[in-house]
Amino acid sequence: MKKQAFWVLPMAAALALSGCGSSGNESSGSSDSSGAAQEQSNETPALTGEQATAVVKSLVGESEKAQVMDSESLKGSTSDAEKLVKSMNIKPEKCAELLTQEGALDTSGTNMAVAVVPGEGTAMTTYSVVGFEDSAKAETAKSRIEKKDLQGCDEFSMSMSGQEITAAAKILDVSSDADSAIATKTSMTLNGTEVPGGSYQLQGLVGPNAVVVVYSGGTGKEKDAEVLDKLTAELNKAVAEVKSAAK
Repeated sequence: MKKQAFWVLPMAAALALSGCGSSGNESSGSSDSSGAAQEQSNETPALTGEQATAVVKSLVGESEKAQVMDSESLKGSTSDAEKLVKSMNIKPEKCAELLTQEGALDTSGTNMAVAVVPGEGTAMTTYSVVGFEDSAKAETAKSRIEKKDLQGCDEFSMSMSGQEITAAAKILDVSSDADSAIATKTSMTLNGTEVPGGSYQLQGLVGPNAVVVVYSGGTGKEKDAEVLDKLTAELNKAVAEVKSAAK
């Protein structure tokens, strides 16, 4: 699979699973939840594009390898990302719909920034920070994270450029400084061969803001708890940065 695909997948997943792609028609299922979201919104405002970029830059620190895309750059590249995701032939179809329908790569009403940091070998860490100016999208993000539901996509497959990928996802237990959070691990096979390390994703909300940290391409020798502890530390740092930037 092309290196570009590994870059865009965490971005697409971050957008779709955090609720950026919501059409605004989903409901959290209770008025109490809506009230809680409004209370959080009042305490911490949505980040501007400049603030989101500042947060991801603080997370990558002095890394010279980091690639940072600000809100305007991302809004200009989402059409290419959507085309790439659509070309992947994802099965079941409902999992493809999670990324490609309901405007899953529609960044309207959001301010966001993404940083990609290459590690040793094929390892890579991706940071996504989103400020929801659209309250409906903020509520959808909250609902999806609190439900801790993989929406029937705990197992899926996709093909691209002659490469066949199968994946299995599971939810991991996590406790963080975010208002709410969800952690997932996705194990993958490429053309029948297991991909070492798989992909870990931790999503957290800070009022009407979402932070997503993804680690992929590790050695496969890491223990889930060890990786999750590192990602949780990164998320907690991001939570503090969001609260400071949004003042």
